Amino acid sequence: WSTDSWMGPACVYTPSTTAMVTAGIQLLAARDVPFAIRGGGFMPVSNAANIGPEGILFSNTNMTSLNITADNSVVTVGAGIKFGRLYDFLAPLKVIVNGVRLGDVGVVGFHLGGGIGFFSYEHGVAPTTVESFECVLGNGTAVTASNSSNPDLFWALRGGGNNFCYVTSLSLYTIPSESIALGNIAYGSGAKEAYINGMTEFALNAGSDPKTSCEGQSRWNPSRSADVTYHSFLFNSDNNPSAPGLVNLTAPVLPPISGNVTTDTSMSDWYKLFQGFPDFDNRKRFLFYSIPASTEAFTIATDTYYKVIQEAGLADVRGFFTALSVMPITSNIIAASTGNGGNPLGLNASSVPALWLVESPSWKDGESDILVDSTHEKANAEIKANLEAAGHSMLPFVYLSDAAKGQPVFEGYGTESWDRLKAIRDVYDPAEVFQKLVTGGAKVTAERGQSAK
Repeated sequence: WSTDSWMGPACVYTPSTTAMVTAGIQLLAARDVPFAIRGGGFMPVSNAANIGPEGILFSNTNMTSLNITADNSVVTVGAGIKFGRLYDFLAPLKVIVNGVRLGDVGVVGFHLGGGIGFFSYEHGVAPTTVESFECVLGNGTAVTASNSSNPDLFWALRGGGNNFCYVTSLSLYTIPSESIALGNIAYGSGAKEAYINGMTEFALNAGSDPKTSCEGQSRWNPSRSADVTYHSFLFNSDNNPSAPGLVNLTAPVLPPISGNVTTDTSMSDWYKLFQGFPDFDNRKRFLFYSIPASTEAFTIATDTYYKVIQEAGLADVRGFFTALSVMPITSNIIAASTGNGGNPLGLNASSVPALWLVESPSWKDGESDILVDSTHEKANAEIKANLEAAGHSMLPFVYLSDAAKGQPVFEGYGTESWDRLKAIRDVYDPAEVFQKLVTGGAKVTAERGQSAK
C-alpha cells in the first residue's frame, strides 16, 4: 500500500495450511533466517508486513477460508481475508462483525492491533468480539488461544501485535444487523470551529448513544486548494440518521455542503464506496497521539499541525496531501472492552473521554522522505509543547494499528500490561523467534516499544 514498504524479500512463501506454516517456521527458526508475515499489508510501517532480501516473506494470500456456524453466530476467518470479502460474505446472512470502518485491511492484523470500528461504541474494541485464535508458535506447535485454552495468550493477542505467534485464523462473534445508517459528509473549509466542537462533544456526551459512532477528518490537498477542509463519517447501527449522538455533527448545528446519512445500507455496500485508492503508488505514514476531549486542546492540535506543515513548504512536495483524523472515544467504548477476558491495551476510566488523532501524510517521491518526516517530527513536538503551555497534555495510549515506527506503543499500555505481555512472550516464545527473526512491528522487548530496525 505504501511504496516504501516494497522491500524485495529474497523469497515469498504462500502457505495454504497450518502444516505449511509450521514447516516454514521450523525451517527458518532452525537456521536463524529473518522473516515477515503479511495479511492485509495496510500498515504503512515499512517492515511491519514485509522484509528485504535478507529474509523471507510469509504471504497469507492462500489462507482464505471463510466458515460460519449453522446459527450464524461465529464466523471463522483465514489470515489472508480482508474486510471487503468478509463483509460481502456476511451481508446476505444479516449479521456483521465489529470490523474496520474503511481501508483494504486484513482481518487478523486489525484484531492483533487492538482495532476499533463503527460498532466499537456499543461492543468495545474489536478484539473484544474474538472467540478464538488458531496459532503456530515459534517452535512450530499449533495451538488454540481462547478463554478456555491458553487464555493468557488469548489476552495478549488482542492488542499485542506480532510478538507471540503466527495467527492462521480467528473466529469472531457476529452481531445481528438488518440495515444501518452511514454517511460520508463534507462540511467545507469554513466549518472548523463547529467541527471541532462537534467531535469533542461526541467524545464527552455520546456514550449515552452507543449505537452511534463517527470519525472526523480535516484534509489538506494543496494541489487542489490552499484551504483545509472538514469531513466526517457518521454511523448508526439502528438505521437512524437522526440519532441523538449525531445532533452536533448534522444540520442545523453543523450543516454539510455535500453528502448525507444514507439509511437501509450495509457495511458491504459502504465498503465498496472506498475500493479505489488513487494514492496507491504513494509513500505514506500514520502518526498517532491521543489527547483529552477538549475543544481548546483539539484546536491547538489542528492549528499547530497545519501551520507547521504549510510553513515547511510541503505544498511543493510532489503529490503531497494529508489528513488529520479524529476518533472521539467515549466512556462506553472502554466499559464494553472489558468483557470476554479483556485485553492488554490498558484503557480504563481515566483514559476517557478522549480524542484519538492520526496524521496520515502521503507523497510521491522517496527524495522527499526526510523533509516530510522531519516536518512531522517538528509539528508533533510543537503540538506537545503548545498543549502543555495551555495546561493540557498528550495521553499515554498509542494505538498500535496507527502507530509510526518508533512510537512507544507498549509503554502506553501501562507498566502492568507491558510486563504481563513480556511474561507471556517468555512462555509461548522462549526462543524469541517473533522478536529476533520477525523484526518488524512494535516489539514488547524494545526499550521504546518499537523495533529500531
